Amino acid sequence: MIECYVSGQNMKLYTPVIAADTLHYLTGRVHFAGDAWEGFSKWLHFRQGEGPDATVYDIALDENDEIPAERQLNLTRGEWTVYLTGTRNQTRLTTQPLILTVKESGLIDAPLHPMPLSVAEQIDSKASTALTYAAQLRAAAEAGDFNGRDGQSFVISGYFDTPDQLRAAIPEPQPGEAYGVGTAAPYDIYVWDALGGTWRNNGCIQGVAGEKGENGVTFVPALDANGNLSWSNDGGRENPPTQNIRGPAGAAGQPGPAGKAPYESAAEAGYTGTEATFYAALAAIPYHNARHLPDGADPLTVQTDNLANGAVTAAKVRADSRTQYLELPVPAEWSGEGPYTQTLAVESLRAADRPKVHFHVPESFGELESQQDAFGQLYDVVSAEGAVTLYAKTRPAVAFTVTLEVTRI
Repeated sequence: MIECYVSGQNMKLYTPVIAADTLHYLTGRVHFAGDAWEGFSKWLHFRQGEGPDATVYDIALDENDEIPAERQLNLTRGEWTVYLTGTRNQTRLTTQPLILTVKESGLIDAPLHPMPLSVAEQIDSKASTALTYAAQLRAAAEAGDFNGRDGQSFVISGYFDTPDQLRAAIPEPQPGEAYGVGTAAPYDIYVWDALGGTWRNNGCIQGVAGEKGENGVTFVPALDANGNLSWSNDGGRENPPTQNIRGPAGAAGQPGPAGKAPYESAAEAGYTGTEATFYAALAAIPYHNARHLPDGADPLTVQTDNLANGAVTAAKVRADSRTQYLELPVPAEWSGEGPYTQTLAVESLRAADRPKVHFHVPESFGELESQQDAFGQLYDVVSAEGAVTLYAKTRPAVAFTVTLEVTRI
């Protein structure tokens, strides 16, 4: 018997003396270390000579990795190159070649010995065997011999440390019977191939557990009154850049209708006197107030200089009754942390005044949008004697000008 020992792609050859021209005598066996060749269809090749005149035998190993005498491995005298190949799906595995020497026999004028099966004949033989197994499996399925298996369920019947332990423990496996092989997860899954008469390694069905991922980070958006969208996060990560999502400023609105004159408003409210009488009455209001002092004092006892200072003149009546428009520059310096304030001096302003604040359109169109944004932050104005205090929701970024409308009647 020709003995071959294979470990991976390394093969060693141990044989007794082989004489040429034997018949139905020479056998072979291949021993495998490890499971590198597990699941492969294996062929032992014998080659003598080179080129088109070379003699080549390609002999398939049986389910026991042997070449029985029936395969008629009959070698002539000389040196033969021996090597092993295997195929599995699209994978091919080979060993290095070795030299086998066959000695001359004592037979003289020996007849031609039978040739081993060709590759095509061996494939045909394998196909016939497969058809036989298929017919047996079909008969077993129709007879209900698969222990209630539905063809969809997959059950791992047990676990073994090595393939040799599996083979020794399960000498008569059932078709499709599966076991896990290995000392720790993930295990290789071996399934009994009834057609090939061998345990097939189908690899792992469970991957190795991945590493624990990092904790997530929460990003929180914030939107200020100017339309600036910014972000913060609880993981110390770099935040996205701030974006302004505020739309462009709209076009300036049309001026409102002119207000009604005081006399016109009074007439609508029911006043029946003439316009001259109405305005004369308005002019007499300060004089009437001087005749009735707040502290109840008798005006006849007031000193002459005080009466002169309080005398009503046409100039005073005009100053007290007219509407004034005061332009007031507002610098970009603001106090506080929200609300923000700024107090500006206005000499002609009185504590009793309640001025209205209007936006003053700048001369440069390029400054219009930024100054309108700054003016839009104002939400209150408080007057005092000779001063006015402005209140803003957020700190205006640029200087701008306002117009104070002061009406006194």
